[in-house]
Amino acid sequence: MTHALTQFLAQLRTFPDLTGEQRTRYIVEPHRRFTRYSPLTFRRTVAFILQLVRKSTAVELHDFFHHLGTTPVTKSAFTQRRKHIRPVFFRDFFYRTVEAFYTSFRHARRWRSHLLFAVDGTGQTLPRESWIGEAFGFHQNQHDNVPSTRILLTYDLLNRVIVRADLHTQKSGEIRHAYPNVAHLPQRAIYLYDRGFAGYGLPFLHRRHGSDCIIRLPVEISPEVRDFVRSGEPDRLITVELKDRAYRTLRDLGQFPVWRQPLELRLVRVELRTGEVEVLLTTLMHRRRFHHRRIGELYALRWGVETGISHLKSFLQLALTSAYTQPGVEQDLWSTFWFYNVQSACLLDRELAKQARTKDRKYRYRINRNVTAGLIKRWLPTLFLDGVQRWRARTKVLLDQLVHHLEPDRPRPSRVRIRRIMRSQDRHVYEPNYRSAL
Repeated sequence: MTHALTQFLAQLRTFPDLTGEQRTRYIVEPHRRFTRYSPLTFRRTVAFILQLVRKSTAVELHDFFHHLGTTPVTKSAFTQRRKHIRPVFFRDFFYRTVEAFYTSFRHARRWRSHLLFAVDGTGQTLPRESWIGEAFGFHQNQHDNVPSTRILLTYDLLNRVIVRADLHTQKSGEIRHAYPNVAHLPQRAIYLYDRGFAGYGLPFLHRRHGSDCIIRLPVEISPEVRDFVRSGEPDRLITVELKDRAYRTLRDLGQFPVWRQPLELRLVRVELRTGEVEVLLTTLMHRRRFHHRRIGELYALRWGVETGISHLKSFLQLALTSAYTQPGVEQDLWSTFWFYNVQSACLLDRELAKQARTKDRKYRYRINRNVTAGLIKRWLPTLFLDGVQRWRARTKVLLDQLVHHLEPDRPRPSRVRIRRIMRSQDRHVYEPNYRSAL
């Protein structure tokens, strides 16, 4: 176990030790709750929720307390106990994983000294209860109103860390939530966006706050883009004015734009193997340092956020919440994001060991995130409930086990994307050759 991972886990281990001010923020009725001895102490309740309750709650409680060597409590007792923890605790705990990752892993992967992020959204159906829909929003179809939420993720592509997650209703567009986020995201970074974020508002904000972006544009979005496509040029520097919809949206969100402010940007042409032409808009203006071919290669890495979303929904079974109340559902959502980051930190720690183990093999190998999610779930209680020596010893055993579960990263030909309709009763979709490990 490297020093970086030890420091990362130590910061997470101490987070549930609440001060008086934190108890007021995170606990309902702090002067009454979690003050006397109970089999479900605050740390135990938090640890149980964070390990992702995906099976029957009674079975999960049996396994959890078997690890502790005590008699399990009833699922009713757990339900009553979790109601006293506000969801904001798990949200703040998730953001602590982000802060701890970048302060602990100084060698986190970068591209030419830049962090590389992708911003993308996804929808998630929730338990079919009216109060869930009133809290998170509904997705309406021709038959029914289905409780659901939209999740806007900011995802570190090279380190596989979720940096930010925003929950919003189906009725609000992703771009309206992406605009105010720019001011709070890391600088010295490049952000990748798909066609749903096309426009000049995001480049304006990234320039203002000291970061860069690459956005895919529809080829028919404006006369400048259409002329660029017809020209056949690999890239072109353009000057546009901030006006119309981009200006109004920025103004409504309190970003203080300047009407018709000139923006110098760059268009980059990418030709796919199918002959289709993509157009990328970027704030990376230096043609020698950021060659147009490198811009296309960078944007191709954006698919990593789609893979991350797939892992959240399929491997970590994001839809299988353990509660049917608004606070409980929100606890489970933030716990899943927290779990994903802890898993990514553990796998990054094992990267050198994996490379040494597979250096003479034909293919490149990666650690199986599905199997290792199950192993980390079963190790997780020791992080919060065991003594220092014991949790470090068990963590070393866990890390040795992770590198035993490898899968080859075989190249495969491009395939036509088949869009599938996700029915409301589909909780999650397994990929071939994967079964639930939770």
